[in-house]
Amino acid sequence: MSEKVKKLLTFVILVVVLCSALASTSTVGAFPGIGVNIEPDIQHVSPGKMVEYTITIYNYDSIDKSVALEVDAGKCNSTWFEWTEMQVLVPAHSANSVSLKVTPGSGASEGTYNWKVVTPDGSASATATLVVQSYDYACVTHVEGKGVFVIDKKVRSNTGGDAEPRFSVNVDKHFVCKGEIEGFVSDEYLIDGALGDNPNFEQMSAVADYTTTAPGDFLYGDEKLRSPFVFGGTGVRIHETYDVHTMDARHENINLHSTGDQRYKSELATINDFGGYFLIDARQSIPGFMH
Repeated sequence: MSEKVKKLLTFVILVVVLCSALASTSTVGAFPGIGVNIEPDIQHVSPGKMVEYTITIYNYDSIDKSVALEVDAGKCNSTWFEWTEMQVLVPAHSANSVSLKVTPGSGASEGTYNWKVVTPDGSASATATLVVQSYDYACVTHVEGKGVFVIDKKVRSNTGGDAEPRFSVNVDKHFVCKGEIEGFVSDEYLIDGALGDNPNFEQMSAVADYTTTAPGDFLYGDEKLRSPFVFGGTGVRIHETYDVHTMDARHENINLHSTGDQRYKSELATINDFGGYFLIDARQSIPGFMH
């Protein structure tokens, strides 16, 4: 082999090795810097309620980094967000996560809201969607003071047989109070076509420090809730009756899910500290599924 040919082959080999090294360098550096992700990317919520997102920051570099994050609220009100700026330490070639709670105001308008989490230099960002569903019915009842009050409440919601999605709930309440009460709450919220984790119906009840002030005083309540399965409800029936002479505290929350992601789920959480008579009869029946 001639000296000229040897030099040519050596040059070709060097070029191939150099190209290979360049290709290797390009592959390693294909994903440098920082990445951001939001989970879940879409959530449904109602006014005044909170949802939580997880923000994950990825560090593709070989050194630890303190990453600054900012919330671009878009058409959302910035006060909805738990935080709008955050500093997160992310180890090299690793990831770290932080939570972000978002609570639309009680007067938030129904609609779809897009928002972002970005790094100040614009090197990374992620977008999420918040869908706000307004209430079809909302009733807020708050009473406090000394004397007598009587309350009768009835709620009827039965979507038509051809409607999709369908939901049904019937509520009857009768209260009589004689004496002194620090606080009495009986609230109901209804979204016929609830989506995501929004309940179709939510009920919140509370009593704080009821006491009698004269012989014969009492606090009486008779509460009935029915959500017939055959009309699109959750198949739940709850009946509560109480006649007490003292009630230090009562905290109760009821959620019925029929059209969203938690279909057929019924939740009853109740704590009652009282002196007197109290009855709770709660049951759920879904034909073919549970009783």
